[in-house]
Amino acid sequence: MATEMEQGFSRERRVRSIISRASELIESTLTQDYGVPREEAGRLEEELFTWFDRLSRRPGVPESRKMLQSHLISMTCKVGHVYWSGRVGESPADERVRRALALGPEIIAIEVEKQLDATNGSDVNP
Repeated sequence: MATEMEQGFSRERRVRSIISRASELIESTLTQDYGVPREEAGRLEEELFTWFDRLSRRPGVPESRKMLQSHLISMTCKVGHVYWSGRVGESPADERVRRALALGPEIIAIEVEKQLDATNGSDVNP
């Protein structure tokens, strides 16, 4: 039983650490890359963290910090992309947002992840 508790504590600590490290970048990805208004971005960020916490509890989900971080960044970009998909008939005025939408969430996620790795140092603990 202690092993399960230790694993839960370790998982929770890892999830909090990933969220803490990625929080600013997630907000800037939503607001700058995808042009989501700050208030809406805050709400989406909370939903992303709830989703991420649940994801991390699923059996079979990789436990490494790097893999979990990749899932969070990927979903952030998908959420930003879907935000604009729901705005039928509207076209973003900001060139950065148009670029993100044209490249797609997968490419933007790769760019964001590289940026996060550079910020935190390329040696992210497993």
